[in-house]
Amino acid sequence: MTAAGDAAVVALEKTPEQLAVLADAGVVDAGGRGLVVMLDALRSTLTGHTPTRSVYEPAPRPLLAEAPARPAPQFEVMYLLTGCDAAAADTLRDRLAELGDSVAIAAAPSQSYSVHVHTDDAGAAVEAGLTAGQLSRIVISALSSGANGLPAGSWTRERAVLAVVDGDGAAELFAGEGACVLRPGPDASPGSAPAADISAHQLVRAVVDTGAAQVMVLPNGYVAVEELVAGCTAALGWGVDVVPVPTGSMVQGLAALAVHDPASQAVDDGYTMARAAGAARHGSVRTATQRALTWAGTCEPGDGLGIAGDEVLIVARDVAGAAIGLLDLLLASGGDLVTVLVGAGIDDEDAAVLSDLLDKHMHDRHPGTELVTYRTGHRGDALLIGVE
Repeated sequence: MTAAGDAAVVALEKTPEQLAVLADAGVVDAGGRGLVVMLDALRSTLTGHTPTRSVYEPAPRPLLAEAPARPAPQFEVMYLLTGCDAAAADTLRDRLAELGDSVAIAAAPSQSYSVHVHTDDAGAAVEAGLTAGQLSRIVISALSSGANGLPAGSWTRERAVLAVVDGDGAAELFAGEGACVLRPGPDASPGSAPAADISAHQLVRAVVDTGAAQVMVLPNGYVAVEELVAGCTAALGWGVDVVPVPTGSMVQGLAALAVHDPASQAVDDGYTMARAAGAARHGSVRTATQRALTWAGTCEPGDGLGIAGDEVLIVARDVAGAAIGLLDLLLASGGDLVTVLVGAGIDDEDAAVLSDLLDKHMHDRHPGTELVTYRTGHRGDALLIGVE
C-alpha cells in the first residue's frame, strides 16, 4: 500500500507535463489527487501511519498578452482497441499525440486497450486505431458547447439540404433542385475517382454556411462514416439540428431530394428521404484497367464492368454493353424510373451515342419505364445508374 501511494504521487506530479491546461493553471490533476488521498487514507487505516504529502497550491503561468490562445480541440474520440500488442499501442500513442492532446491509452483485460484523445481530426484518430488493430465501442463527441456558434434567431431559413456531389453537372443538377452543394477536392489524376476526402471540418463549415437551423445531409458516398458522424456531432455544438440521410450514391441522393418536404417535421422529412434513398436500387459502370477474375467471369482491360453491391455482376465488351446488362439486372424486379448519370470519362459524342442505345433498349425491353440521363461529369465510374 505504501508503494502504491508513493507511485501515485510520482504520477500525480507529472500531470502538468502531460496536459497543457493543467500547466497553464498551475495545478495537478484533480482526479489523480483524489486517488492519492484515498490510498493514503487506506494506508493510515491499515498501518496507523499517515504519510506527509506536499501541499499543492495553484501556481498559474503568467499570461502573455501577445501569445494567442490555442483553440481547444473540437472532438473527443474514444474506442476499445483489440488485436494490438504493446509496441503498436506505443506507436498509436505517438500518432495520437500528433493529432491532439489528452491522449490516454490504458491496458484493459483480454489484451485490449482503452483509447482516448481530444482532437480536431476525429477521422484521423479513428484511422490511426484501425491501423493498430480492431476497433469497437467508438464514441465521437463534440467538445464545443456551442458558445462560438450563431446566436439563436440568426438562421436565415428553417431547413436546408446539403448534398455532397462530384462534377460540375452534378453541382448544377442538385443546386437546381434546391440543395446546397459541397464538393470533394480536386484529384491529382484527372478522371480518377475522388477519395472520400470530405473531412468533418469541411462538413461542419458547409452545414453552418447553409444558414439553416435544420440541415439534411446527403453524403452520396463521398464522406467516410467516421467523418460524417464527427461532423454532424460537431454541428450540434453550433446549435444546428443535423439529419444525415444514408445515400451511398448520387442517384440515391436524387431520389431522396425528390421527396424532400421542408414543410414537414424534420424527423418525418428525414425518414421519408431515407426510405426513398433505400428503395432506389443502384449500381455503376466502369472500364476495367487490368485482367481480373470477377463474379461474372474474367475481365480484360477495356471491358465494361457492371457493378452492384460492390461486386462485379456484368462483364461486357464495352461500357454500353455493361450498362444494358446492369439495367436489365436492376429492373428484374420492376421499376418506374431509371436515372443514368454520365461521368467525365465519356465525351459528349460518346455520351449521345450511349444515350440513344439505352433509349432504344428501354423501349424494346422495358416499355413504360422512364429513362432520364444527366451529364454530371463525376470522376471515377463511367456511369451511375439508379432505379426507382
